[in-house]
Amino acid sequence: MNQNQLLTGQRRRLILERLRERGVVRTSELSRLFSVSPMTIRNDLNALAQAGELIRVHGGAIAREPLATEPSYHEKETVNLPAKQAIGRLAATMIEEEMAVFIGNGTTTMQIVKHLSPEVRFRAFTNALTHAVELALHPQVDVYVVGGYLRGVSYAMVGRLARQALDGVYFDLAFLGANGVSLEHGVTIPALEEAETAAEVVRHARKTVLVVDHSKFGVVTHGKIADLEDIDAIVTDHPLPPSLARALADLDVEVYLAQEGGGTRA
Repeated sequence: MNQNQLLTGQRRRLILERLRERGVVRTSELSRLFSVSPMTIRNDLNALAQAGELIRVHGGAIAREPLATEPSYHEKETVNLPAKQAIGRLAATMIEEEMAVFIGNGTTTMQIVKHLSPEVRFRAFTNALTHAVELALHPQVDVYVVGGYLRGVSYAMVGRLARQALDGVYFDLAFLGANGVSLEHGVTIPALEEAETAAEVVRHARKTVLVVDHSKFGVVTHGKIADLEDIDAIVTDHPLPPSLARALADLDVEVYLAQEGGGTRA
């Protein structure tokens, strides 16, 4: 094996390691990371896809795993934590005095709770046991808990009782996380029960904001929450590919980029 072949093999192993960590990789990111051309990375991804190691998608690749695979809350808690903290900090600034705000379950939405302003009084609704406990530490927040069947893997309360609890309740603002965001398939998460509850929240909110880090784009999982046209804004941590940014602009979806120390409208 010559030196070039050795380097190619090493690079492809590193690509697979990164994919296992994040669930999704982008051609542009890998090109910068390995200091090679996008064409070289596309060749790597195509070869790995032919070997059954990954699934090629537009602009990159996603991991080969069942659509319903769902890591636990604690497994996700420290993944991409700096990005989630920046997203939560920016999203929290969208909450205004006296709003009724739904905060869905998930490790990114938890960062909204952790970055609430002590000066802004509002009513918080959540179906996440973890979030309810954390919200109770904020004296400026009136906390309402949506009850239902408690899923141990995510600490979310879902199902028929949760949907009944949402009947006749409306929100100025709803924050939702997701495991996958795709132009074709919309906003998805692995659990059907949680997807049904989140979809009901979207129907009850004046404005729905999706809070997701860059690893979620181009990913599709088992349960659909909404089409992207049903989302009003997205808060994320990396600039989106130009084609996706244009498509979201055409759908009137606002995109906000969260960065350490602040954030901007994309």
